[in-house]
Amino acid sequence: MASSASVYTEPPEEAVVTAASRPVKHSIFRSVPFQIAVACGVSFTAPGMWDALGGLGAGGAAEPYAVSAANALVYGLFAIVCVAAGAINNRIGLRYGLALGAIGYPLYGAGLYTNNVSATTWFMLFGSALCGISAGFFWAAEAAIIIGYPSPQDRAFYLAIWQTAKAAGPIVGGAINLGLNAQKSTTGSVGSATYIVFIVIMCLGLPIALCLSPASKVWRRDGTLVVVRKEATWAAEFRAVGRLLASRRVLLLLPAFFISYFYNGFVSTWLTQYFTVRSRAFSSFFTNFAGIFSSFLVAALLDRQSIFIRTRGRIAFVAIVTILIGTWIWASILQKRFYDAAEAPVFDWFQGGFGSAYALVFFWTFGGQAFQQFLYWLVGQYATDLSSLSHHTGILRGVEALGQTVAWAMQSEGNANHFVSIGINFGITVLCIPFTWIVLSELDHSHEIKVTEIHVTADDANNKQQEDSAPSV
Repeated sequence: MASSASVYTEPPEEAVVTAASRPVKHSIFRSVPFQIAVACGVSFTAPGMWDALGGLGAGGAAEPYAVSAANALVYGLFAIVCVAAGAINNRIGLRYGLALGAIGYPLYGAGLYTNNVSATTWFMLFGSALCGISAGFFWAAEAAIIIGYPSPQDRAFYLAIWQTAKAAGPIVGGAINLGLNAQKSTTGSVGSATYIVFIVIMCLGLPIALCLSPASKVWRRDGTLVVVRKEATWAAEFRAVGRLLASRRVLLLLPAFFISYFYNGFVSTWLTQYFTVRSRAFSSFFTNFAGIFSSFLVAALLDRQSIFIRTRGRIAFVAIVTILIGTWIWASILQKRFYDAAEAPVFDWFQGGFGSAYALVFFWTFGGQAFQQFLYWLVGQYATDLSSLSHHTGILRGVEALGQTVAWAMQSEGNANHFVSIGINFGITVLCIPFTWIVLSELDHSHEIKVTEIHVTADDANNKQQEDSAPSV
């Protein structure tokens, strides 16, 4: 028997006219741009500052291995929680999922601070564990907000805005890093004052998250509504996630999900081993502009309605994987040069060899952020409503975090061979191409269920008309 949510009866014409003629007043605080601004504010303060610390290489520490182990713990818990968080956030609401997600980041920053000043590894691992759990809720919620609240034709643009806000965190944090560490022309750890500033900013994420509106109260400029559908029970919600995870389309996309952020662990080690503190600070500031630039380039293509949706997706995907494969070929050439050198090079900013070694970091970010945005856009086209999207993004981020868990665990070994990381990144990137291409080949339209304010208002008017005309008992 079909559920009532799937049945729609066209209201009488006079009801539609009456409903359409009445102006619908909206608060700007319920608008899509305001909701995106809230999500971007949390992204700036929480993961943005987290990325800024990562942009220093090894969280700003002198040795990357303990911090890499802590990050492996973050992503391991993140991967487990995030898949389930897609269902949990659907039950408790995205606002509270986002708020839960903002709690753990300041504790992670505090753990790095204590490790920096007193080598207190246990608290760093404790903060990392809490951050991993918290981040699972955060990323499942925020991805659903950024993709699900806007209309399908606006999603790539808002994804670019979000990527910009996420990158703005490391840019501002990188400016702080650069100002506090510009005189450090050697390798080593950053000053402890850097962490204090980051922790204070991270604490702002929770109150900002609570400003988010429930999806049912959000209005879009095209008159469509955000469709929210909850399963009858918690068990049914988790079964829905399990069915989606086992579906053919998601299984085909798993290699792309896994490899999309795999490069992060290697980039951190690359920066720590081959760059001075101030050149790492420069990288944490400047590299994020690569992600902003690529995000808007991809958005301009993916939102162009004059091009067939499948063609848009294919052009974006081919361009992105070409860049990524090129970076790993480039990395293998440089790595062989570094290994063959009598002594491992250390690059200070704008001195011999810095340009070629740093450009690789820039294009990793350029291609990586574009790939991330493409995958969000792709799953958004197949989701039918916000609940379905919450399940999709939970799986996407969970599998992506699993990839980062493996990547960071590989970097936690002090004598790790960098060619292993380069080979895995290259190999799985190539592997994901045919599977993702199959999914793209089946994309012919957005699958979102469309319900407009006029329909809802007309339904209400129709129901009221029927009640008024019903005989009194």
